[in-house]
Amino acid sequence: MSPADPTIYDSERLAACYAADRPPVHAVICARLFAHRGAGERSSRALDIGCGAGVSTRALLPYATQVLGLDPQARMLRHARTGVPAAAFVRGVARALPVASGSCDIVTAAGSLNYTDVDEALAEVARVLRDGGHFAAYDFSTGRPLADPTTSADGDRGFERAFPPLPGYALDLGRLPCREHGLTPLAHERFTVEIPMTLEAYLHYLLGETNVESAIVGGLAEGEVR
Repeated sequence: MSPADPTIYDSERLAACYAADRPPVHAVICARLFAHRGAGERSSRALDIGCGAGVSTRALLPYATQVLGLDPQARMLRHARTGVPAAAFVRGVARALPVASGSCDIVTAAGSLNYTDVDEALAEVARVLRDGGHFAAYDFSTGRPLADPTTSADGDRGFERAFPPLPGYALDLGRLPCREHGLTPLAHERFTVEIPMTLEAYLHYLLGETNVESAIVGGLAEGEVR
């Protein structure tokens, strides 16, 4: 399967959406990832691959004294540096991480392995992790209302008919070739994150989905999308 096209993120509109309108799932996921740690226990350095506008990077701040976000898109990084001044950000790609070998205790990739060669990225993750370090790759489907599961399912199908998913997103994280690159899988799970949102906040979030961005780039007016 070919990777998804990362150039969709070369968009000021989408960068602004990612900075302001994404629901706070990353903090919930990181709390789950690092629940085994003692209160206040922090690693030396964490690297967030494909950090976008920095929302996923911000979630790593409680767990490492130095946090570095990496992304290939300059527009995303401008928002990240403004919104998350406590972290450092650098432009780069997963298949050639611009950090020293064995220099990271934590490496995360939140919805970003879809956009690269997985084998090259995992080889780089293995290179930059110190002995005993941890790598966490996670992703999420489009958020949906939970109040009425029947209605939500119909809504999901209607949304996908109007805005079809882009090619290259069907990456199964549970089948990553970790062992081939010296990484030992510890756990894989699927779970639901429930976050209260107003209807207006949910609308703003959907306007920042990549399939919606693709429709707008293709000529559909944002007012029609709304």
